[in-house]
Parts: sequence; C-alpha cells; structure tokens
Amino acid sequence: MALVIAVAYFAILIIIASLYAKKKVKSASDFANAGGGMGWIMVTFSFVLAPLGSGHTMSLWQKAAGGGFTDWSAFTGIGAGAMWWAIGAGAVFLPIAMLWIGPLYKKMGVETVPQALEKIFGKKMAWFHAGFQTMTWTGIGASETVATGTAIYTLCNASGIPLTIYQSIILGFVLILCYVFFGGMLQMAWLNCINAVVMIVASYAAIAIIAFNYLAQLGGWQGVMEVYKAAGYSNILTQTGTLGMPPVWLGVIIPVIVLHTTAGAVSQTMMLPFFAAKDQSSCRKGVFMGMSFNIMSSLPWIFLGIAAMSIPALASKVNANGLTAVPMIAQEGLPVPAIGLLMVALLAATLSTGGGVVLANSNVLAQDIVIGCCKPTMDEKQKLRTNKICVIVAAALLLPGALIMANEFVFNLFLWVFSFGMPVFIVFIIGYNFKISKAAAWATIIISYVINCIWTFLPMEQLLHLKAGSIWGMNLYATMVSSLVLGIVLHLILPGKTAWKKTKEGQTSISMAK
Repeated sequence: MALVIAVAYFAILIIIASLYAKKKVKSASDFANAGGGMGWIMVTFSFVLAPLGSGHTMSLWQKAAGGGFTDWSAFTGIGAGAMWWAIGAGAVFLPIAMLWIGPLYKKMGVETVPQALEKIFGKKMAWFHAGFQTMTWTGIGASETVATGTAIYTLCNASGIPLTIYQSIILGFVLILCYVFFGGMLQMAWLNCINAVVMIVASYAAIAIIAFNYLAQLGGWQGVMEVYKAAGYSNILTQTGTLGMPPVWLGVIIPVIVLHTTAGAVSQTMMLPFFAAKDQSSCRKGVFMGMSFNIMSSLPWIFLGIAAMSIPALASKVNANGLTAVPMIAQEGLPVPAIGLLMVALLAATLSTGGGVVLANSNVLAQDIVIGCCKPTMDEKQKLRTNKICVIVAAALLLPGALIMANEFVFNLFLWVFSFGMPVFIVFIIGYNFKISKAAAWATIIISYVINCIWTFLPMEQLLHLKAGSIWGMNLYATMVSSLVLGIVLHLILPGKTAWKKTKEGQTSISMAK
C-alpha cells in the first residue's frame, strides 16, 4: 500500500508535468532555463527546494540521531542542534541569494555560472569551473540518489518487497532521471511547486501520527525527554541548550552559513532558478515565504531522528551513520499508508535536489563544454538534443558514487565539495566589484583547492599535533582562511584591470537589466 501510494503519486505527477512542459519547450534555452520567463512563485519554490534534498533531510536526522551505539556513552548526535543547519541556510543563505546573488546574475545577462566567470576572467576560467563544478556536484547528486534510494527501500520493505538498499538506489536513479528528462527546467519547476506543499503536509502529518499512536505509549515527548535526561543529554533537546555547545557552533552553524553562502552563490545547481527567472523582481519577491518554508521543512526529520534514538529497541539497531533511524521509526510507528505519505515527503525533497543537480550539470556540460567549447555552430534542434543527451550523462555519473556511498555518513562529503566554492566566490565578488586580476584569481583558486584536498584526505590532526576535534583539523576552516587571505592579498599586490561592473560592458549590462 505504501509503495502504491508513492509510485502512483510520482508517476501521475511526472506524466502531467512532462506533458505540460513538452508543449512549452521548443528550444535548448526553453529546456535549460524555461526560456528565462519564470515568475516569482515558480522561482521561489524551485530555489527553496534546491538545497533541501539529503542535506535538509537525511543529513539532519543523521546528525540528530548519532546512530550506531549500544551505550549512551558512545552517543555522537547533536539532537536539536541539527536545526541550526536549517536556520543557517534558510535565514542567512536564502535572503543573500534571493536579494543579491540571483539579481546579480540577471544584471550580467548570463545563463550559467561559468558564463558569468567568463565575462570577468575569460574562457579558460569558465571551462575550468564548468568541468570542476560538474565533477564535484556529482558527489552531491550521488548523496541525493542515496537518500532517494533510502525512501524507496523503506517503501518496498513496508510493502513486503525485500529490496536491498543497492537495488533501491538504482530505482532512485531512474526516478531522478525522469524528474527532469522530458521537460527540463519547466518540468522541474512545476513539480517543485506541487511537491513543496505536499512535502510540508505529508511530513507534519506523519509526525502527528507517530506522536499520538506510537510515542504516546512511551509517555509522548515527555518520555523522549526523560530518556535523554537520564543519559545526560537533555541540553541537546532545545535550541538554547545547543547554543552553548562549541561543536554545534564550529561543526554545524558556521560551516552551514559559510558553505551555503559561498558555494551556493557559484553553484549552477543552486542558482539555476534565477537563470530561469523573468527579471530581478522575480528573484526577490518570494524571499520571506522561501525563508519560512525552508526552515519549516527541516523540522520533521530532526524530530524523527531524536525520537528514534529514545526507543531502546530501535536505537540499538540504527546503523553507525544514523541512516536507518527514520526508516525504522516510520516502519514501527506508522500504519502502512502513512509510511507512503512520509516517504512521498522525503522523495519530494531528494528528487528536487537530485533533479536539480542533474539538470544543472547537464546545462553546464551542454552549454559551456559541448556547445560553447567544442561546437558553437549547432542549430536549435541539435542544441536541444545535446541538452537531453547530457541529462542522461549527468544522471549516469551519479549512480557509481551512490552505490559506493550507500552506507557512508554524507556530512563530510558536503564539507569537502562545498569548500571548493569558497575561493571561486571570493575572486568572483572581487572581480565583479573591485579589481580583475587573472593571476590572483587563478592562484587563489588552485592553492585553496590543493589545501582543501590535503585537509580532507590526510590526518591533519595527527600531522599538526592538534587536539581531537580541533577546528584546524577541518578542511572548511583551512580552505576558508586560504581563500580569504590569498584572495585579498594577491589582488592587492598583483596588477589587474578595472572591476567588471565599472567596464563599458558591465555598465551596459546593468543598465539593460534595470
């Protein structure tokens, strides 16, 4: 029954969206960015759902649950502290993106992030970012495929179909491909508008059912609090309690705000809805609705992760990365139809981001690499065909990584991949507003990339004789310092040209945008 509900919902929705979009999509531009004609409602919901995915669902319940322990002394979760992830993204990143970064791209008159970098630093920088962005965001797309597979795994097992997590991930890959293949940006935007509402209603309804029908037997939320209190972790059940915990500040709040703001600003996946926006007003108008929705959509998954670990029979079975916490409490505490409801909510989040990654990567592959670099003389039919082929290629790249990551903790992947955006963001803002120095930009990016990889894959705490948990052992802080110091110092000492917005091209573009 749960599987039937989810399959029927998405099959019907995807078919309707595909038929709707197919009538509108006549060119490569229509497919890639809806012809640049989307209004503020579609822009808002498309953008709000872009960062939700596994980052605001699976990663949140993993961080909250801290699974894989048989004794509370080994507990690694941060409970309600995971909510700061959602607050950092929803209350800081979203307004910055919608009020500043999105309109900035509209002023520049570009359709991809690499095109914006090309206007400031030239084609080589655009090609470099296009290739590297596609490679790194494939990792994020792989994590979305894992989260999608987790939902399918839960649905199938609740319906008596004993699929493995790997088989479920393969089905998730097919679903992500179908989410954008037929109608591109317009199809995804239409689906996101519907799924945004469904996700909120379904996830909160599932929480209510679990609270009244399952947790009530344990004393409700008071019973959950008693379990954490007895274990000495009552402080992590409130926002004010977690504010006094340095690991939450240094390991969640600061990383989320810094990485979402910097990496998101130069990410084709995150910025895709703004390239499709009709004008600057369409980028800005839904900011308050978007902020509220982004934060609200994250709460249910944190609650479920916390609740699962308060039940000994479940906590002892949750795997080390906490991935199975929500599927287990859903199967134990929800009737089968309600499991379908909850998994529809999870799929709505993961498919929106997974589809966004595929569409964004395919846009960069098609427009900036295949067409822009290799064959700029294509006609419209060839361009549209190239875009669809690149969608298949971009989706296929997700599957191997997803199968490898099936039982891994994905938070470290976000830290690594998002850190690549910091130096690019810094040189982009400097080049746009203050000074263009190609030498300074290239040096900042390359050196910061090397530092990011060193700090990610080598045991820096041991090599630098740092205390366990030191912030200088995290790749984020090393990359942030190198990006800021190199970006500012090198642009001050190396020769350069006038900032892009002060050039004739920049002033003309800004004037036309206004």
